[in-house]
Amino acid sequence: MISDKIRGLAEQVGHAFVASCDTGGHPHLAAGRGIALFEPNRLVFESWFCPTTMRNLKENPHVSVVVADDAGNGYQFVGKVEKATDTAVLNGYAPELEPAGLPQVQWRLEIRVEGVMAFTADAHSDRPLG
Repeated sequence: MISDKIRGLAEQVGHAFVASCDTGGHPHLAAGRGIALFEPNRLVFESWFCPTTMRNLKENPHVSVVVADDAGNGYQFVGKVEKATDTAVLNGYAPELEPAGLPQVQWRLEIRVEGVMAFTADAHSDRPLG
């Protein structure tokens, strides 16, 4: 499912967008760095996700992750977060380096990919890639 071509683009781009949704149907979009793709169907994403993203994932673990180049072409991964682990916390110890709204938590999301589709602004089908 996750080919070398797909993995190569993810490494080249270096960031991704994660769409989550709460149980009431309210969507939320987050961005982050630190994506790694593992065959055949694993995606690991480590970033400073906001509380809304994490609250949504607790209620509804289904996500869509997009990796796209500067032209907007890439891949969409649809799957389910199987594990979320906090890997770092900013707690106000270095206020000149840390954003307001503490604490900030870095999360590692482990996602089981259920489908990979082409992502583009051009005509496309939303059918999973072979």
